[in-house]
Amino acid sequence: MENTVAITKKLPFKVSARTAKLIGLENFSTEEGAIIELVKNTYDADSKNCLLIFDLIQKSNEGDAGVSINKEFSKIYIIDNGIGMTEKIISNQWMTIGTDDKLYEHTSGHGRIKTGAKGIGRFALNRLGLLTNLSTVSQQDKKGVEWLVDWRDFDKQGAVVSDVEALLINNEKLNLKDVLLERFKDFGRVRDLLNDISFESGTIIEINELNDSWDDSQLIRLYENLEVLLPPKEQSDFRIDMFFLGNIENFGKVKTAFYDDFDYKVEASYDQNNDKVLKLDITRKELDIDALENRYLEVFNYEAMKSYPYTLEDFKRDKIRIEKPLTSILPKGVSIDLIDQIGKFDFTFYFLKNTISDDKNEGDIKKYPYRSFNSANRKSWLKKFGGVKIFRDEFRIRPYGEKGEDWLRLGERQSQSPGGAGQRIGGYRIRPNQIAGTINISRLNNASFQDKSGREGIIENDVFEIFKNVVKDIIALFEKDRNTIMFYLSELHKYRNKEEEKRRKAQEEADNIKKAQEEEEAKNSLESGTAASEEENENLQEEGGNFEEKSESSSYTQREILLADGVQILTKENAEKDSEIRLLRSLASVGLIISSFAHEVKSLRSRLIPRTEHLINELSKYLDENDLDNKEDLDKDDNPFYMIRLMRDEDTKLKHWLDYSLNTLKRDKRERTGLLFSDYFDRFKSTWNKALQQRNIELVLEGEDDCKIQAFEVDMDSIFNNLLSNSINAVKGVKGRIKTIIVRWKKVDNNIEISFIDNGKGLDVKYKDDPDLIFALHESSKQDIRGNKIGTGLGLYIVQSIIEEYNDSTISIVGMADGLNLKITFKTRK
Repeated sequence: MENTVAITKKLPFKVSARTAKLIGLENFSTEEGAIIELVKNTYDADSKNCLLIFDLIQKSNEGDAGVSINKEFSKIYIIDNGIGMTEKIISNQWMTIGTDDKLYEHTSGHGRIKTGAKGIGRFALNRLGLLTNLSTVSQQDKKGVEWLVDWRDFDKQGAVVSDVEALLINNEKLNLKDVLLERFKDFGRVRDLLNDISFESGTIIEINELNDSWDDSQLIRLYENLEVLLPPKEQSDFRIDMFFLGNIENFGKVKTAFYDDFDYKVEASYDQNNDKVLKLDITRKELDIDALENRYLEVFNYEAMKSYPYTLEDFKRDKIRIEKPLTSILPKGVSIDLIDQIGKFDFTFYFLKNTISDDKNEGDIKKYPYRSFNSANRKSWLKKFGGVKIFRDEFRIRPYGEKGEDWLRLGERQSQSPGGAGQRIGGYRIRPNQIAGTINISRLNNASFQDKSGREGIIENDVFEIFKNVVKDIIALFEKDRNTIMFYLSELHKYRNKEEEKRRKAQEEADNIKKAQEEEEAKNSLESGTAASEEENENLQEEGGNFEEKSESSSYTQREILLADGVQILTKENAEKDSEIRLLRSLASVGLIISSFAHEVKSLRSRLIPRTEHLINELSKYLDENDLDNKEDLDKDDNPFYMIRLMRDEDTKLKHWLDYSLNTLKRDKRERTGLLFSDYFDRFKSTWNKALQQRNIELVLEGEDDCKIQAFEVDMDSIFNNLLSNSINAVKGVKGRIKTIIVRWKKVDNNIEISFIDNGKGLDVKYKDDPDLIFALHESSKQDIRGNKIGTGLGLYIVQSIIEEYNDSTISIVGMADGLNLKITFKTRK
């Protein structure tokens, strides 16, 4: 039998020309995206100028169809004065689909970070038209080359990429400036610009047989997109001009979003390779400093306004500097490795009010010494440039901030706390239509921020999620700064108007009394029906003092009765409103507690079986529990009696929460009574006892027997249930020692001091420099590994609000070393 020899050979992969074309075109779904990609290429070529010229030949349609362009004879030019291309570069790089040149050569000859990396940008030419003529002169050899391609060749049946050829023509005498001046000689505005530009090297791309019917709206939209393509700068080393030859006066130089009429400017920078410190430079221009110094000077008497960065001297500075380690504004749970992957970035944003006052109440203009501004100009500028945009290596990444797109969800954040900047500190949130910002990242420093395949946005990975939270935390630092000064200006306004309000009410009351007297006298005069004689008048005049006294006395008594009735009605109405507010506050606290233990409730819901004891009794009729206990092959978890008792334990947990919820809403808790703290805390402990035992937490009560306060028990529940809930979470991770929560109370002079202490993890590092921030509205350190807030930020805010309602009582932090020590001082009524 004849031996056969196996023959092996290697087969290369082939890519059909049409497939290669489609892969490239997927990256340019719109004509605008294709133009922007080609503009980026001119930037990568170290060009100082990029000109976009639309030579659109119009044709008239019959009937009412209007005017459209003749796509066959219309042209688009993309012109730059960059480094150009040699024949070798065109052959080895420009003609290689998916070239890795920019992937490994990150920077251009002039130090620019190249914007492209995928090597498919040339298919943007095909997206715009069917024929491309490219003329280029290289800075390297000063020789001219022309390159021509018909993109329809990629669609030939059966063709592979290597079958498609472009035409290359060497033209050593090619002079780009002469070509351009001749082509656009009839368009003075274009010709004048060309005369001012050096074209010793560069590239002219002419696109023919267009795919799109460009109309005025498309051109306007493209121009507006180009305006926000580059980050705002006073001076830039890259200029873009756009012209439509059909109306040469339209468009022109593309201006960036630089603006100097702002209320606040915040410049943040971070470098993970340097000191890993977030640096903020804040420029304040919202307030009239002269007015602040001359008419609002008392605001600096508030304690918070006596130190940096809130003193008068600080407001007179051009800008203030705040420095914080990046880890200090993020919770402990966020992975350091993920934070380090964020890399170096800059974030600059402007805050601009749309109107002269954040609040709509009459007289608010007097609260704050605002600088004047042109509202119409601001609204127009924000409409065009508003939103927070991301730029990579000097070019915008869509769609972030496009037409104000709120990718940071600032609107959702503000809707949770919609008040103005003068509200309680910690509650103010910026509106999405009041901010214009730019974030600058780079291919070199932010490798974790990769584009989606369609180049529309960044892949939403864990690092980018943390980065979004860092950006919002930077905005929050600005919010705190503005909130602080506006809050104390608002407090000053209230203080100044107290006496004025008292005088106004007194005058109003006097006017009412006088009017009532006049009405009464007029009524008496009509009832008498006769005129008094002169003698009677004289007698009346002699007795006038007594008459007036009696009349006045009678009127005041009647008035006082009316006032007393009114006061009683008003007091009753206020009491009912207070009761309603306390009920709502109580319900909010119930929601917070249930939310804190929601995972337990959810796990119980599907396993609850009522009447567990009844089930055990019924089951005992058919099974002997002792027999099951003695079965060696029966696992304990398979014993039905054991399973039912587990269910009973879970029912007990649920009963605890139901008891707490229903007990909180009892009517007697919404009535002010003499509350003895020793009795209250005994009841408090018994309510929580089961939950604390299950978590191995010891609650220690130590106090004097005679500490009593006139209070609503529901208020005390809101305070101490919130504090206990926080402490339970704080001691959750304690190891090596007994988990302990201590409550102590005692009399100090005319006050009652209560210490609430736990030996848990203490305050998050983000509150190290400003621990009182924990009492701010919506402030929470409960966040997931990406930095997303999962806490409500309401608990301690409610606690402080209630305490302050009791004769301006206070809560303060007195210890943070081993756990947390809070001191409440209740000012009792004298």
